[in-house]
Amino acid sequence: MTARIPSAARFAVLATTLLAPLPALAHHGSAGVGMAGPEGPGAAIETTSPIPLPPGSLFLMVKSEYVPFRQFDFAAPENKVFSLFDTLVAGYGVTPWLSAYLFLPYNVKSQAGVRTNVGFGDPGLYVNFGFKYDEGFRLVPARESLDELMDWHFSVFAFATVPMGPTVSATDTLEWYAPDMQTGFGSPSFQIGLAAEKQLSDDFTWLADASYQLFLPHTYPFTRYRFGAESRLNTALAWRAVASPGFRFDLAGELNLLHLQRDQERDDLGSMVPLQASGGTILYAGLGVRAYLGRFSAALAARTSVLRWLNEGDDQQGSEGLEWVRVALTLSCVLPL
Repeated sequence: MTARIPSAARFAVLATTLLAPLPALAHHGSAGVGMAGPEGPGAAIETTSPIPLPPGSLFLMVKSEYVPFRQFDFAAPENKVFSLFDTLVAGYGVTPWLSAYLFLPYNVKSQAGVRTNVGFGDPGLYVNFGFKYDEGFRLVPARESLDELMDWHFSVFAFATVPMGPTVSATDTLEWYAPDMQTGFGSPSFQIGLAAEKQLSDDFTWLADASYQLFLPHTYPFTRYRFGAESRLNTALAWRAVASPGFRFDLAGELNLLHLQRDQERDDLGSMVPLQASGGTILYAGLGVRAYLGRFSAALAARTSVLRWLNEGDDQQGSEGLEWVRVALTLSCVLPL
């Protein structure tokens, strides 16, 4: 007979899985959520965890991701220099198997010769529907023992953004920023995905997710533009390196595969046509560390492209796959209500 975890301990155990990213937006950064206790499955940095928030709990998180870009002579004097993606997240455990989150991004985008554009991005709503496999598929129950947490866990998640971020920002010389330098998308975007997790042992947890995100076209004062759809396939291994009552320290290694379809723009005849020097496929490798103290957590991670197949890559600059590195800092907590 397997003993059930007392409610206070269970809250900390379930929270261990929750510092994994939710939606990831290649053009405008990515977001993540989570907490942990000394026991239970681990979480990755970019790979989504399927475990929902404990029911009736409030989750708060702030994440900042710094992305400096490689500089090329052909793009001078207007090389994109860096982007800084800041995100505030609030989540709530609706039921043992359903969680909902609100995202509010704030973006900084710097380009040589054009200066820096700063502003809010498009807020988003994320919903996570969790289930598990234990002699058949079933919803995540209200209580799980440590043994039951080692079962296969899955989730279906959906994310949508609301076009509230500015799309008509202009430089000091009253020239419009290009669509990818605006801080909002201008039209809704929609993402759907599937996540899986298996605790392999007391100290090791494997995670994976796959998702697809679609962007609707937007008409700017100067053009009509559509960002390319994004397909993602992520996998990670998390290692619980240190665990003691009220404290935990994890290491995580990840591989993140991103496929970007070509952006589209209206031509002189009014048709939407695929753009040259846009889109491609990138494989990122990353390492991260995370420390948990009670209900609070801090994580620091870095990743870089190790393989890339970019469309007309010699003509791209300031795009995914051409960063020097992506460095992310995350602070979070989860509180019972």
